[in-house]
Order: sequence, then structure tokens, then C-alpha cells
Amino acid sequence: MGRTKIRAAQEQLGCMWGLGRPLRLSEMGRALRLGGRDPGQTVVRWATNGGPSGPAAVALEMMLAGAPPPDPLSVIVRTKTSQQAPLQPDIKPEKCKT
Repeated sequence: MGRTKIRAAQEQLGCMWGLGRPLRLSEMGRALRLGGRDPGQTVVRWATNGGPSGPAAVALEMMLAGAPPPDPLSVIVRTKTSQQAPLQPDIKPEKCKT
């Protein structure tokens, strides 16, 4: 899974979760429970080094197939405004596929 597929996954998950935009790299990292100060940095490395492997790859495939993320969207999507993300994603993979 290179840069193109990671970008497609960001767009697909953003659509499936009702964000109206692609998922940010840091949000994808939090959705996969990646550690570190900026979990998006790991996703950036995946884009240049061939993508995730092991449990992260499985979790990403499951979420793209319609499984909910392990944490509420309010934990994954951090907003700077008073607008809060829904607690549960509106997962409709068939609506978002291109």
C-alpha cells in the first residue's frame, strides 16, 4: 500500500465516517491506535515504504470494509471548534466507493 492507496483510504474513510473530507494522516494514525507524539508520522513513512503490515494492515482493511474504528470519532477527530464529531461513524461503504 503506497502513497496512492493510502490517499484513497483517507478519502474512503473520511466519506464513510461522514466527515465530508479525507481523513488526516494524524486521524488515520489515531484510528489505528499508533503511538507517539504524532501518529500521522508513521502513516507518512508507510506512504514511502510500502504501507502498513501486521495488525495495522488488518485493522485498516477491516475499517475500509465497513468495520467501525476501535475508538469513538470524538477521540480520532479532534476539532478546534465547538463542533463535535459524532460519537459513532455513519459507516456506509457502498455510498462512498468510486
